[in-house]
Amino acid sequence: MPAPDAPAFNLEDFVRVESSDTPVFDDTGRWMAFRSNRSGVWQAWLCDLETLDVEPLTDTGGVIYDLAMRPGHRELLYVADDGGDEQFQLHLLDLDSRVSRPLASRPRIIHNLGAWSSDGRLLSYGSNLRERSAFDLYVLEVESGEERLLLEHEGMLEAGRFTPDGAAVFCRRVNLEVPGDSMLLRVPLDPSQPPIELTPHDDLSEWFDAVELPSGAILAVTNDARDFAGLQRIDVASGAREYLVERTWDVESMALPPDRSRVAVAINEDGYSRIEAYELTPDGRLGAPVPLPPLPEGAVATGLTWRPAASSVVCSIETPQHIPDIWELSAGATAARRLTTGDARGLDPESLPQPRVIRYPTFDGREIPAFLYLPEHRTTEGPLPCLVLVHGGPEMQSRPPLWARYPGPHYLLARGDVALLVPNVRGSTGYGKEYSHADDVEKRMDSVRDLIAATDWLAGSGEVDPDRIGVMGGSYGGFMVLAAITEAPERWAAAVNLYGIANFETFLEFTGPWRRKHRSREYGTDPEFLRSISPIHKADRIRCPMLVFQGDHDVRVPPEESEQIVETVRRNEGDVEYVVYPEEGHGFHKVAHRLDLASRVVRFAEKWLVSDERS
Repeated sequence: MPAPDAPAFNLEDFVRVESSDTPVFDDTGRWMAFRSNRSGVWQAWLCDLETLDVEPLTDTGGVIYDLAMRPGHRELLYVADDGGDEQFQLHLLDLDSRVSRPLASRPRIIHNLGAWSSDGRLLSYGSNLRERSAFDLYVLEVESGEERLLLEHEGMLEAGRFTPDGAAVFCRRVNLEVPGDSMLLRVPLDPSQPPIELTPHDDLSEWFDAVELPSGAILAVTNDARDFAGLQRIDVASGAREYLVERTWDVESMALPPDRSRVAVAINEDGYSRIEAYELTPDGRLGAPVPLPPLPEGAVATGLTWRPAASSVVCSIETPQHIPDIWELSAGATAARRLTTGDARGLDPESLPQPRVIRYPTFDGREIPAFLYLPEHRTTEGPLPCLVLVHGGPEMQSRPPLWARYPGPHYLLARGDVALLVPNVRGSTGYGKEYSHADDVEKRMDSVRDLIAATDWLAGSGEVDPDRIGVMGGSYGGFMVLAAITEAPERWAAAVNLYGIANFETFLEFTGPWRRKHRSREYGTDPEFLRSISPIHKADRIRCPMLVFQGDHDVRVPPEESEQIVETVRRNEGDVEYVVYPEEGHGFHKVAHRLDLASRVVRFAEKWLVSDERS
């Protein structure tokens, strides 16, 4: 039971808390479309920035994943799929009539959104129409409906922005032979002109978010010859590349206004975001800093952009004590302005715990960064039970806020029942290129050792009961859960696995064909090695109870992965509960399913971690 002085809330508050992200603007800057789950599932909404009134734009019954306003038109492009199958389709919505029409939409074909041309006439995207396992570069002439295959590649091309004159489009060619490597291309629309490789290199480097300036110079985010990503200027004529912004942390995104007169960058400092902005000189170098108000202490979730006709940067921000909302940072202002006000329901976010950034030692002397959450109100005296929450990816990063990702554990923390540890083991992004590749292929199990080492640190902290440590994760994080409880079964009192990889051989065989090459470069292809790291072959070691969740439409980690581990544990007479949600993919979006999942996680943790009568 909650302590008498604990704040009043219930589990549903954590599940139903509203989030807003992906701000996009019309040409005037008055109207902002954005994604929100305030209807229960992610849809498109519209905000009048003069009044801050909002209204729904779509009711697709499914999930909307991305948005892009069409320049020069009162139209909004949105990206949707069917029941979580990730076969992304592009639709165009008229903001006046509220009627939508398909743009690039074919059953069982993926269309990955690129960008609009500056006049709204052309749209770029990647698609696996020609070959299911490969993504080519396409350009659509919207009014005529003419679709052009601009560039083929037996791998992955990611469509980017157009040049200012609309004569070429940028794309990123992912190296499927080497993890963490890519090439930036400038592809003319004239078929008689060949693509230009802009970033020849010998080391492991990637480029993102290329944009051409009026001077002809190109700005891009890259870790070219550096451990951390920065903002780079590329001179097309000479091929010279120079860094404009380079810090001891990653520049994770950049944004320019339509006139390309300024640039803003978001910098990821130990999981927290900071935004810098600068004037741009005519030749595309940094001028004077643009003074912006500070962010709330948290992370930029999505949508770093400039508001047209305003000297302001807009983005979605979430912090441990602010639910995800869209904020505006105006030049010269003393404080940021919140443009959306999501419903926090019965929660007082400012009363929730702030994490402490810690670093714990692992087997080879590395220091592993993590966020430690301790409850403000405790239900019992003495060391606490703890849930260790592991992100997926593996090339991802856990950031300080917990919203949406872990409503059940978040509720237990706020209620005072558990501590939470959220590590970024090797292989995580945000801590440099070398760190993110420190778990590649044959080093895969080193990241599992990092996770197991967390239990040593927790046991020695004095805050946590070493006999009551559980582990929870999804996707690749689900593999980490299964690997942890098979490699060190004595360390864990309970495990929650959401659509995790149990058998790398079957995973690589049955995952979506467009993902197979990409995932193989991360995990390897040698059957003997894949068997050696697959938890399914060590499932007889599992001693703790396990809770497993799966979506029946998951094309990334197919249901066979969960079925294998559940059947094996049951055959070994282990304790496992298995839940499959219909018409859900890689992650769960329907409110009823998210409520059910959170409720089951809470009951499971209460029984196996919190209760004094565990059995």
